[in-house]
Amino acid sequence: MDIEYREIDREVTPLGELVLRHYRAATGEEGYEILIDGAFLMASHGSHAERAMAGLAHARLASDPQSLSVLVGGLGAGHTLRATLDLAGVNRVVVAEIGAKVVEWNQRYFAEANGHAVGDPRVEIRIADLADVLDANPETYDLILLDVDNGPGWLAAPDNAGLYTSNGVSRCRRALRPGGVLAIWSPQPNSEFETTLRDVFPTFDVETTSAPDEPASTIYLAQR
Repeated sequence: MDIEYREIDREVTPLGELVLRHYRAATGEEGYEILIDGAFLMASHGSHAERAMAGLAHARLASDPQSLSVLVGGLGAGHTLRATLDLAGVNRVVVAEIGAKVVEWNQRYFAEANGHAVGDPRVEIRIADLADVLDANPETYDLILLDVDNGPGWLAAPDNAGLYTSNGVSRCRRALRPGGVLAIWSPQPNSEFETTLRDVFPTFDVETTSAPDEPASTIYLAQR
């Protein structure tokens, strides 16, 4: 398929250079996408797995609590944030995002695709490394949803590797309230990461999501 690209903006972050570009396919489909150091991260289209992750995690809560506090790792195109805001009982969502301009891009370019999610009054954006946000807030979150980089084993930003080690997963566990649920997106099953995850969460679930014209994705789900 022939696709025309036009760069809109860019930003250098501690993890790499983020680029926002507009795309238009020969079919007439158009939208925006974000890359890091040339590797694809997120786009206006293809949001099924990002949206599904929030619902899968929410369904594993032991009860139906109100006043849920949620941490979303990575703003991207705002799809995971939008799905989180649509969950029952959510009254606070902290988003850890390394790129300050990504927030601006969401407000200006992705708002139609994500229902103006960044502007919701329940949302707190923290321009920070996800690891720092996790360490600063022990036993705070009912749900932690990680859609960072391209998942364990397929890193676009090598400095994100620490998130998928035993130490990184343990950081997530400490930031969860008792009974809270961690969800991690991956493009495919990853046996090495599953071994790491099992060191911290002896039991966990693996879900596969799919949609027409979108590749299947893997969601790891673990409860404290």
